[in-house]
Amino acid sequence: MRESSSGQLAPVHLCLRLLSAALIAIALMAASGCGKASDNKSASAAEDRAVKAGTPISDKVNAGENPFETAGITDPREFQKVFNAVKTAIAKGDKAEVANYILYPLRVNGASGSELIPTRREFVDQYDAIMTKPVRDAVANQSFDRLFINYQGVMVGNGEVWFGGSIDKPQVIGMIAINHDIGKR
Repeated sequence: MRESSSGQLAPVHLCLRLLSAALIAIALMAASGCGKASDNKSASAAEDRAVKAGTPISDKVNAGENPFETAGITDPREFQKVFNAVKTAIAKGDKAEVANYILYPLRVNGASGSELIPTRREFVDQYDAIMTKPVRDAVANQSFDRLFINYQGVMVGNGEVWFGGSIDKPQVIGMIAINHDIGKR
């Protein structure tokens, strides 16, 4: 270190020492728990989100929330109507009605690869090969309150069926993918 002719530290070095001391003091305060109030608020907010995440989907919808927003679905009540209509149509084996709830082209994935079903007519013609027993069972056993939702869509079962929404106004909601051989991978 350079000292001036009077034996004192040069002003630049004095500033660096003061800055270092301030940084050390801030680090020690942070490590000793100073600022816990904001940490408690953050922890509380995280707990609230975790509790809300465990809240049934129907309760969120009834409270005015849109748990399907991440999946690009703008109207949660409309999604619920579509989901219930698809469930009913599949249970009845009503091929034509199920076909009404597909956003074409429908992607069908299986062990042998992927196929796009471009039209309603092709879906109805191939219904039995597409809507296999495991796919129908996944839909039948799926509770609205236990759906999985992410940016890719809304998942039924272990991924046997995926729902999504169009970008149209008003939005159209329907099945976007069917996956076979889920348990065999």
